[in-house]
Amino acid sequence: MKKEEKKAWKYWLNEWESYVGTVLFTIILILLTGQVLTRYVFNLSFSWLEELATVLYVAMIYCAIASATTHRKHIVVDALTSVVPFQVKKALLILADLIFLVFCCWIVYAYVFGVMKLLGNAITPMLKIPKKLVYGTIPFFIGLTGIRTIQDIFRLAKETEKQLGASKPSIDVDALEKEYLDRVTAETKRKEGWAQK
Repeated sequence: MKKEEKKAWKYWLNEWESYVGTVLFTIILILLTGQVLTRYVFNLSFSWLEELATVLYVAMIYCAIASATTHRKHIVVDALTSVVPFQVKKALLILADLIFLVFCCWIVYAYVFGVMKLLGNAITPMLKIPKKLVYGTIPFFIGLTGIRTIQDIFRLAKETEKQLGASKPSIDVDALEKEYLDRVTAETKRKEGWAQK
């Protein structure tokens, strides 16, 4: 396997939740837009559209939790970790991940051995989808979140003081500012060149 192929494979393995979540969001948007159009423009109502959107919404939310764990995008209070020494900060971040991992394991256990048994052979009212399938997305994606949390623990263990617990910003304001200043500088030099001619 070539180095580029290995890199691409690793990228998709780590990013697939983001893409699945995006596809689910797009489908939900189309379904709900269709529901509004059919109801208010054509005076028809398809209640199954709303039910399907709800089912996909549940999957999208839990898929997003796994993706946010991968990218360290969960909301955190870092007042304590920002003032303690490096080793203590690393220990606290790993401890927080371990607590979150225990929570994920507990949720998966509760769903698999509790909720799934309670559901029995229940189905959704309109689409007749087994509720076990609908609610099965929750333990699946929470289990995946647990795996992503384990990956984060290993990442934290290897990180240096500068990297520790850092995540890439959704919008890199510093990079945008640098790009703008480079453009302004290039434009200024171009105008000065014209003035000299």
